[in-house]
Amino acid sequence: MGGSRALLDRLRRMPTVAADRDALARTVYTAVARHVAFDFACFATTDPTTGLITWASKTRDLGVGDEEFAATEYGPPDVNGFGEIARRRPPVGVLSVDTDGDPDRCRRHREFMAPRFGFTDEIRVAFTDRGAMWGALALYRGPGDPPFTAGEGDQLGVVSTVVAEAIQRCLFRADRDVVHAAADPGPAVLVVDRTDQVTHLTPAAEVTIGELGGREHGQLPASMLAVVASTRRQEVPGQSRVLGASGRWLSLRSAPLSGPGAEGHVVLTVEPTSRAELSRLALAAHGLTAREEEVALLVLQGVDTRGIAASLHLSPHTVQDHLKVVFTKLGVSSRREMTARLVL
Repeated sequence: MGGSRALLDRLRRMPTVAADRDALARTVYTAVARHVAFDFACFATTDPTTGLITWASKTRDLGVGDEEFAATEYGPPDVNGFGEIARRRPPVGVLSVDTDGDPDRCRRHREFMAPRFGFTDEIRVAFTDRGAMWGALALYRGPGDPPFTAGEGDQLGVVSTVVAEAIQRCLFRADRDVVHAAADPGPAVLVVDRTDQVTHLTPAAEVTIGELGGREHGQLPASMLAVVASTRRQEVPGQSRVLGASGRWLSLRSAPLSGPGAEGHVVLTVEPTSRAELSRLALAAHGLTAREEEVALLVLQGVDTRGIAASLHLSPHTVQDHLKVVFTKLGVSSRREMTARLVL
């Protein structure tokens, strides 16, 4: 328990708001390495609604893109998938422990991580807050390293919410600069085949690929591969919201194609996230309860106190009490300031 408390205290001393996601990832790597040794690590942010990876960082370049990882993570059910781990308490999985010392029971390990990179064990932790996953961390050990222990997993499980809150603060920094395009580049649309190769794309799509991290070893960014792989597996439309390099939020939407020769092909569109959608995401990131979120959204729509009270079947006094809490959580002092923070 002492190690868990020491790691928790170390992460609580992180800067209040990380400069960017890379800085946050480096801070987490450094803090964790003091308590749990690893050969390689990957830190990711996720869409809190869908759980899909929206951005990823690695402690070193493995020489490949993320297409195989996306295929294994969002393919058939497997041991210790992030979505399943996020529902655990604590939200952590130690592969050697969870497979009774036989990591090869995990398809991801048996077919990809071990033969491709020589990794021998894995710890995964989901960074969750109020039931939503905002990010995740995976640690790996290599040949000659001892397996991870349940105690090491417990240490990481304790810090789940602290890191989730840090991710939220990083994503919704009030002082973030946003760079807008000089001209509308048009719709960003891509067609991705069953091997994750882009067969068709609009001119704007190449610009968007760059904003989402660019091509790594010729492959699409992790955020695009995640939503494509999820759609391909489930054969239903998918979506996620991603913070781009420009500071703009972008919505990725995917759908399976049908017709002769289209099996496994997915069409992906990227567009600016709507104000309403982004406001909901920001409110969730600031820890609002469901009722507080309802009040806040009505404020953002310009509804006055009496209108909010009537809509939600509350007294005006109760609405004002909710607003005081909302203002405190958002760090604002008025409706106008809240609207400027979340909408404008």
